[in-house]
Amino acid sequence: MTVPPSDDGIAVAADAGGAQALARARRVLISRRLPIFAAGWVGIGTILRIGLVTRGGLSLRLALVSITLQMLLLLVAIAWCRAEPGAVRVPRIVFGTCVVLILLAAGFFTSLGGSVEEFVFAVLMICVGSSIAFAWGWGAALALLGVGGGVGGVVVALSSLHRFSDPTAILLESGIGAAIALVVAEVSARSFERSFRQEYLQREAARRLAAAYDAYRDLAENARDLIFTHDLDGRITYVNEAFAVSYGVAATELIGRDVDDLVPRDPANPDPAALRARLAAGEEVPPQLYWVKSPTGRRWLESVTSAIRDAEGRIVGARGISRDVTERQAAEQALHASLEELRRSEERLRRLARHQASIREDERKRLGFDLHDDVCQELVGIGILVESVRRRVAEVAPEMEPDLERIGRYVGEVGEHVRQTARELRPMLLRDLGLEESLHSLAEGMTTAGMLVQASFPTAIPRLGEATEIGVYRIAQEALANAVRHADARTIRIVLAVQGSALELEVGDDGRGFLTEVRRGSEALGLVGMEERALALGGRFEVRSAPGQGTVVRLVCPVTLRASASAA
Repeated sequence: MTVPPSDDGIAVAADAGGAQALARARRVLISRRLPIFAAGWVGIGTILRIGLVTRGGLSLRLALVSITLQMLLLLVAIAWCRAEPGAVRVPRIVFGTCVVLILLAAGFFTSLGGSVEEFVFAVLMICVGSSIAFAWGWGAALALLGVGGGVGGVVVALSSLHRFSDPTAILLESGIGAAIALVVAEVSARSFERSFRQEYLQREAARRLAAAYDAYRDLAENARDLIFTHDLDGRITYVNEAFAVSYGVAATELIGRDVDDLVPRDPANPDPAALRARLAAGEEVPPQLYWVKSPTGRRWLESVTSAIRDAEGRIVGARGISRDVTERQAAEQALHASLEELRRSEERLRRLARHQASIREDERKRLGFDLHDDVCQELVGIGILVESVRRRVAEVAPEMEPDLERIGRYVGEVGEHVRQTARELRPMLLRDLGLEESLHSLAEGMTTAGMLVQASFPTAIPRLGEATEIGVYRIAQEALANAVRHADARTIRIVLAVQGSALELEVGDDGRGFLTEVRRGSEALGLVGMEERALALGGRFEVRSAPGQGTVVRLVCPVTLRASASAA
C-alpha cells in the first residue's frame, strides 16, 4: 500500500481499502460510544429534572415520563447498533436518535413553558455532545443544528414559549453556539481520523513486517543453501533446516553453540574469530572456503557473511549463507591433478623430443664428417684416377679422351655437391658466427634468378644456446626447403627477432599455399619434424596457409643465452 506523507508528517492511507477501513472504524466508534453518550445525556437530564421537581417547577410524574421516554429511545438505539456495530445503518440510527432527542426536548420545554434560551442550550448540548462522542464531523453537526433550528422555529410559532428574550440576542447566541459546535465537531472528526490513520498505518507496517518475516523464514527454511546468524561472540542464533541436516544435528541443538566448534581447526580453514573481528570492525569479508564434518564425511562449503546492524546502525551480529561445493571442489582437485599430470607428460614429451633432436643432430654431424672425410676424399681419388687414365688413353685412343674428360668433370661436380651437403649437415658457420649470419648465408645461398630469399632481423640477435641455435636454424632450413620444393614462390621472407624473453621466427612465402587440415602423409613429414624441434625448444609452432595465399611458418620459443665460456 502506498502511503504518501502529509504536511504534518503523518502518513495517510491513500487507497480505497484505507478509506473503507476508516468509515467502518467510525461506525464501530459510534456503536461503542453510544452508551456513554446515552448515560451522560440521561444523567444530566435526571439531575435537571430532580432540581425542577425539588423547586416545584416540575411534577414528578412528568419528570419520570420524560426521562423514561429518553431512556427507552436510547436503549433501543443501543441495542440496534450493538447488534452489528460496523453496519452502514449505525450512523443513521444514531443521527435519528439525536433528532428524536431534540423533538423530546422541544416537547419538554413546551410543556414546562420554558424559554427559548433553554431549548437552544439543549440543542447545542446534543450537537456538541454527539460531535465529541461520535466524531462524525461538521456535516452531521450542521444537520442537527438545522433540525434543532427548524423544530425551535415551529415550536415558537405554534406555542409561544415563555420568557422570550430579544430576538437579536437569541440569534447571536445561537450563531456563536452553532459555530462552536461545528468547530468542535470538525476537530473531533479530524482528531479521530488522524489517530485512526496512525494506528492503521502501524498495523499495516506490522502486518507487512510479519508477512516479510514469514516469507523470509519460509524462504530460508526451504532453501537448499545453509543459512545462519550469530552474535559477535560467535553464538549461533538461527540456522535453517538445510544447515541442521548438513551437520546431522537438530536445529534446536545448534542454537547457542559456538561457531568455532563447527569449523575444524585446519590450515585449509579460515579462523572464525578473525572473521568476526573483521565484521565487527565494519570490514567486508570476501567469500570463504572451508570444510566441515558431516554424517556423509568431509564436506566443502563456500560461505558469504555480512554484518547485522541494529536500528542505530551498530553491528550486533552476522548473517551468512553457505553453499555445499564439495562436488565442485572435487572436480577442481581432479582438474588440478590432470593439469599437473599433463604438465609432467608434456615435460616428458619435450625431453623426448629434445633427445630425439639431439640424436638426429649427432647423426647429421657424423654423416657430415663421413661425407666430408671419406666420400669426398674417395671422389677426389676417383677424379685423379680418371684424369690419369685420360692422359694415358689420349696417346693410344684419342677418340675416348672427351668421354673421360666429361667423366672427370661429373666426378668433380658430385664431390662438390657432397661437400656442400656435408657443410649443411654440420653448419660450421652457425657454430662460429651465430644464428644471424647463418640465416643470412642460408638466404643468399638459396636465392636464384627466379626466387628471392630475404632475411631480416628487427632486433639484435644475441648468441644463444647451442641447442636453441641449431633448432631454430633447422626449422628455418626446413621451412625454406618446403617453400622451394612445393610452394612455387617468387619471394621468401625470413624474420627473426627477440621480443622480451621470447625468440620469434617467421618464414613466409607468396607461393600457392595449401589447406593445412588436408595435408597428410609423407608431405607432412617436414612439418612434423619442425613441430618436434619446436617442442624440444619448449616453444609453439604454427603454420598458416590457404590456397593461393602463400604460407607462413611461425616459431615462438624461450630465449636461452649461451654461456660466456661457450661463446668464447
